[in-house]
Amino acid sequence: MSGDIDYEAILDVAKEAAQLAGSVIREAMLTPKSEIFAKSSSVDLVTETDKKCEELVTNLLKSKYPGHKIIGEEGMGADGKYMLTNDPTWTIDPIDGTTNFVHRLSLCCVLISFIVEKCPVVSVTYDPMSDEIFWAMKGNGAFMMNCHGITHPIYVSGTTSIQNAVISMDAGYGRGEEEVKKYTSVQSAILLKHVRHIRVFGSCGLTMAYVACGRLDAGFEEGSWESNCGPKIWDFSAGKLLVEEAGGVTRDVTGRESKEKDLDLMERSVFMASSPELAEELMDIIYDC
Repeated sequence: MSGDIDYEAILDVAKEAAQLAGSVIREAMLTPKSEIFAKSSSVDLVTETDKKCEELVTNLLKSKYPGHKIIGEEGMGADGKYMLTNDPTWTIDPIDGTTNFVHRLSLCCVLISFIVEKCPVVSVTYDPMSDEIFWAMKGNGAFMMNCHGITHPIYVSGTTSIQNAVISMDAGYGRGEEEVKKYTSVQSAILLKHVRHIRVFGSCGLTMAYVACGRLDAGFEEGSWESNCGPKIWDFSAGKLLVEEAGGVTRDVTGRESKEKDLDLMERSVFMASSPELAEELMDIIYDC
């Protein structure tokens, strides 16, 4: 990591920003549903709370680090495009799991990552409803603080086979015939391999945090820029570092040239697993369907 950046200070600011947004989310959860707007489709939503939280986080980051770049979900253009350079860059997802939030399901989180030379080096995931905060700093391991203020290191489960695994596979926003067929065929193939169970959380950030702390053994969501489906950099940049620092693996499932290709921050798919063995077994299924 770059020697002229105080990463401990970066982490402290990221935690402060995430918890600031989290307090807004908690308050909003107890009120009638906010005004809802559809972004790319009727299943891709944004609320006034999203916008308020991103503004709070962005203002705090800019006040502390005015020279840093920021990539935030609600600040993107209509096409959702963004650029990632070698400059110090923050990513923000003010409410990851907006559909859950809209329906008052307590499965959403605030995601913040700090990237240097296109590599995540600090990450924070904050679940405001359970008051759990997960964080990682490159080379220093992954940690969690629970609602009682107790902090401890976290590790992936180490599960190596589908039969012993609980897996998250999110359907995302794709509702076309091809996307639905792909999703259901992969789901069927995993079930026929006698997976312990499949879960759908509707929050990429929480899924990655749960893999990092061993609650889940693997998780994935496919997508592409062509179909405008799948997660984006703010959804999985923080989780990539968290999972890897907890001992897990992340992979890219956009291409088919290699099952060991690293998760690409500029693509639209995400995959994480507790072990290389489980990753290979699952990716064989994904590629074959």
